[in-house]
Order: sequence, then C-alpha cells, then structure tokens
Amino acid sequence: MQNRPRYSHGALLVLHEENEIRQSWPLDADETTIGRWPDNAIIIADRWVSRHHARIVRRGLRYLLEDLGSKNGTFVNSQRLAAPHELEDGDCIQVAPKYKLTFVDAEATAPVQPAGPRLRLDAAQRRVWVAGQEILPPPSPAQFAFLELLSHDPDRVFNRDEVIAAVWPESDAAGVSDEAVDSLVRRLRKRLAEADPAHDYILAVRGHGFRLAPGP
Repeated sequence: MQNRPRYSHGALLVLHEENEIRQSWPLDADETTIGRWPDNAIIIADRWVSRHHARIVRRGLRYLLEDLGSKNGTFVNSQRLAAPHELEDGDCIQVAPKYKLTFVDAEATAPVQPAGPRLRLDAAQRRVWVAGQEILPPPSPAQFAFLELLSHDPDRVFNRDEVIAAVWPESDAAGVSDEAVDSLVRRLRKRLAEADPAHDYILAVRGHGFRLAPGP
C-alpha cells in the first residue's frame, strides 16, 4: 500500500448539485453522519438517500468513510463502497445521482480562484485576499459562505433564496428577512472596501439578487 497523506483538522466536504457548488461542511467532529433525516450532521433531502446513509469517522489524522447499510449504496470515485475507505484530497463521494460531495484536505494548497486576480478565496482555510491583502480578522462564517457562493460563478446572479440556502442552510427561507440578507451584504462590502476602496466586488441586481465583480 502506498503511503497516504495524513490530514489535520480543517478538512471539509463540498456539496455539488447538478454540477454547481451549493454548500460546504467542516469535518471538525469525531463523527459526521450523512443522510435524509434531520438528526444527521449533513442532511440531503432526496428520496435516493437513506435516513442514515453514511458517516465519516475521524481517527487521529485520518478520515474514514463508511456506508451505514444504505439502500442505494455510497460511491467513492464511482466505485461502490464495500468497506471503510480512507479519504484522500479530491475524493468524490456520491450518495444520490444528483449530489456529489468532494473531500477537501486541510493541507490542500490550491485556492479557489474567481474570474479576476484581485479577489482570492481559500475554501479549506476560509481565508480571503483582496488586491493581495488578506482580510483580517477573517470574514465570519456567514460572510464567507456568501462570498464563496458568488465566487463559483461570477457571471451569474444568485437570488435571495439561493443566498439563504447557502448562508443559513438550517433555516426556513421564509424565516430569514430581507433585512438580514441586506445587513450581511452591507457588512461584507464594508470589509472588502477597507482593503480595496476603489472597487465594488458585490453588485446588487435590482429585483433579481447579487453577483460578484471580482475585479479587472
């Protein structure tokens, strides 16, 4: 067996739905369960997914993926899981045809690079640079989730429901007010402007939502 890289705290799962990145979860607990029922750490509300479908167990510096006897199986890199699998950076986990989860190693060094060079995100470490300057202290989890959502497709306008689903995944969209969304955007704009006052990175499209303007 080849020597495999060992993982430190900070690894996460990134959810892809129909080829779009929708959400991410830090793997900072000793056990992270995936399933359809609300008592799971990662809830995927799809009939293909079992109530308790799979789990990731952290053992020291290793992350092991186990199927929990799911009806339709758990797949890693297109292979059905028959025994616990030690995850490596970039492993693709599939629990339903529509959803894919990518394991991101805490030691991964390649950041997410939006369309322009003036804005850079590191999803593994949740760090943000603007015009070469790191935002310190780092953005709040809600601010980073919003900025990460926009960065996945800078040319796309994301509506408020999509923003709420990414930033407040446990909340009912109807229970999150427009004022809460606007306050989040206002605070994040202020943080970015402190580093680069010459450029507005977040554009509001009236009646539609928000998009990213990552810079020239």
